[in-house]
Amino acid sequence: MIDSHTFPTGYLILKQRKWQCFITEPTMEEEKVKKACKPHCIVVSFPAQGHVNPMLEFSKRLQHKGVKVSLVITRFFAKTITHIPSSGSTSIALETISNGYDEGGVDAIVNGKVYQETLRRVGSQTLSDLIQKLNASAFPVDCIVYNSFMPWCLPVAKKFGLHSAVFFTQSCAVDIIYYHVSRGLIKLPLSENETLLAPGLPPLQPQDLPSMDINLLLTALEFYWLDEY
Repeated sequence: MIDSHTFPTGYLILKQRKWQCFITEPTMEEEKVKKACKPHCIVVSFPAQGHVNPMLEFSKRLQHKGVKVSLVITRFFAKTITHIPSSGSTSIALETISNGYDEGGVDAIVNGKVYQETLRRVGSQTLSDLIQKLNASAFPVDCIVYNSFMPWCLPVAKKFGLHSAVFFTQSCAVDIIYYHVSRGLIKLPLSENETLLAPGLPPLQPQDLPSMDINLLLTALEFYWLDEY
């Protein structure tokens, strides 16, 4: 699920750049160079608590490795945050893009497919605008890590020549089920006593499957978008 601009390769390159900056004890001038050479990764999360939390934890791990991280969420979701840490207590910057529902949020969504299309169209444009803004700053963007529910981030990354990687916030077992359903390898609905068999998983019963609306989830995941991009 990682494109040709692979994040692991990009990360090695960025690590090498970082090593070049830290190879000697820096002077004051070199401190400025070190700051400028620090790799910058933007982490783009789907606007839901169950997605933002794991991507925030991942961002903290990247930060611990010496990477500058900007966590990107939607404007409406940012309004729901009651406490934002001061800049002195965290180096993870908070940036926002639009999903087309800046005022109403999830309450304004009446159709899942319409929402995904609006998110793709408006999100792509506002993410491009954000990258352009950051590229004009002291910390231009080096790579994008994006939520699997937002595959349109991949062509945006390619447009700017950035390294990119998809981040799956759910367990591998759940992603395997989604994938096989989307490919028609698992037919739904399952009968009451049917056993589900999928590579890498033990035999599963219907009650073992995700309880959410599978069609809505598949609309969000859009595995076929990954083929298209």
